[in-house]
Amino acid sequence: MNIIPALALLGGALLSAASALAADPPAASQTLATIRARGSVVCGVQNDNPPFSLPDSQGTWRGLDVSSCRALAAATLGDASKVTIRAITGMTRFPALQGGEIDVLFGSTTWTTTRESALGLVFAGANYYSGQGFLVHARLGVKTLKELDGASVCVPPGSTTELIMQDWARKNGVNFRPVVIDDPNQIQATFLSGRCDVFTRDLTGLSGFRARQSRPEDFTLLPEFISMEPLGAFIRKGDPGWLDIVRWTQLALVAAEQLGINSGNAAGEAASTNPDVRRLLGVEGDVGPSMGLDRLWATRAIQAVGNYGEMWQRDVAPMGLPRGNNRLWDQGGLMFAPPLR
Repeated sequence: MNIIPALALLGGALLSAASALAADPPAASQTLATIRARGSVVCGVQNDNPPFSLPDSQGTWRGLDVSSCRALAAATLGDASKVTIRAITGMTRFPALQGGEIDVLFGSTTWTTTRESALGLVFAGANYYSGQGFLVHARLGVKTLKELDGASVCVPPGSTTELIMQDWARKNGVNFRPVVIDDPNQIQATFLSGRCDVFTRDLTGLSGFRARQSRPEDFTLLPEFISMEPLGAFIRKGDPGWLDIVRWTQLALVAAEQLGINSGNAAGEAASTNPDVRRLLGVEGDVGPSMGLDRLWATRAIQAVGNYGEMWQRDVAPMGLPRGNNRLWDQGGLMFAPPLR
């Protein structure tokens, strides 16, 4: 066979295949179809968990996880109010997601290997980088973790919190006595009653809990933390289209802060000549349509809840917490958004 015609034939076949692939529509997301038929995004969050999720005095849910959920509703349904918030606990959160009771799980849930490899779930993206800390009764006079040998610790069963604590104790020759309770409200009540010497969870949650007490000085937040944990959204495996939407909606809020786009100027910035801004706001490109959304998906999310920095100022900063690892990458933090293109 003459090699040149053969190569030409092969090249034509490859081009035809590539054209066919390029012409294929994005895979339909069954979760997105269910959400649109239902008319709301169902998110699982922990109850009484500031700054992530907490009903206010009127029963309206607020917090960083709630804002992330509302951004999804704005992106997919065009209305940030179209959310259904379901309160979950450490024991109920994964069955709720696996069983389809919720579309996305927040709930200060840490990204770990086995939650993806063994539970049929996938981590869709971080909205907070935290670490596990320890709150103690000030009357104990404890200043460091290693002074807690023999202490009783309130902790949820089977959680990353419990496992990390046990690993740290084993490595450091400290003996903790776990008091295992699933209900977060009951954990707090048990600690306040004095039945536990120590309350452990992510540092942010402990700070919020301490600040809400009538006498915060009665409790000492120890300076050490024993882990670095990305917290954020989990979804069920098997729906790559929904994974794209959840992941890139969160990243769009970070990208907006990087680019100086916020809830107040998003509409006007559509006239920008910056190609990154134009793609984010849907003026150019097909980012939204590639996920089964329209071109203004990110604009609506930003207008609804603000960029990531605005979310932080509204939901986290009032607690007096430093932004730390949650600063943007060019400010010394871990938050960054890959190119939206």
